[in-house]
Amino acid sequence: MAKPTIDTVQVFDTWVNGKQGRLHFDVMTTDEETALRLAREYLAGIGEAEATITTRECQFCHSEPLVMFSAEQQRQFTEQGGFILELPA
Repeated sequence: MAKPTIDTVQVFDTWVNGKQGRLHFDVMTTDEETALRLAREYLAGIGEAEATITTRECQFCHSEPLVMFSAEQQRQFTEQGGFILELPA
């Protein structure tokens, strides 16, 4: 994996089995540890705190330039270390 810079977002493709079925989202951040933290926070926020989230469910996929995301997403990246993109399961 290439070393991330502040201008680059690492995309962690995430599939989780929740109470309501399969959940799919990307965690956009700089490293695996932060990806897992953000995924846990997101899952807790949607009532799925019991869902299993490990590097098996949350895997590095590729990198993207930060500038391709909205100003709000860039703010979250800077202030919180990343953001979540909900995707269809």
